[in-house]
Amino acid sequence: YALGSFVKKKIQFFNKYCIPASVIGGVLFAILTLALNLTGTVTVVTDTTLQNIFMTLFFTSVGYTASFKLLKKGGIQVLLFLLVATGLIVMQNIAGVSLASLLGLDPLMGLCVGSVPLVGGHGTSGAFGPMLEQEFGVAGAATVSISVATFGLIIGGIIGGPVAKRRIHKHNLTPENIAV
Repeated sequence: YALGSFVKKKIQFFNKYCIPASVIGGVLFAILTLALNLTGTVTVVTDTTLQNIFMTLFFTSVGYTASFKLLKKGGIQVLLFLLVATGLIVMQNIAGVSLASLLGLDPLMGLCVGSVPLVGGHGTSGAFGPMLEQEFGVAGAATVSISVATFGLIIGGIIGGPVAKRRIHKHNLTPENIAV
């Protein structure tokens, strides 16, 4: 994150298009790690001792700000969003399972490139990937799920920042006139 913040301050492009510092730093770290591993210079190994504890803390705290009052205030737009999102999730899984089948892969591998990583993210991928490997014998499910979750996060940051910036300018949004 610190490296991403530094680079974002130095290169105006990242600021202009609202690319998150965490995405910049994460991509730079990934490229550096890949280069070091491929050249045999250094093998980077991360310590995951506290990973499960922190992931549990994070994912159990996500819903603390949710409330029925806020959902009610959103009205029909929230319901419409829920229906559209649900439809897109189903379509992701249909596309993933269909493509996996066409490519001669286990259809469950299609879930590893569908809603498991792209809706659930790293936490869901970290839970379902090993389960698909151990319980259902889908070789590489954990690696594929985590990789697609990472890809989704990076692409979401790269696309989401510029799209949000454009919408903010188009609708002249400021913190004072955003309805919550």
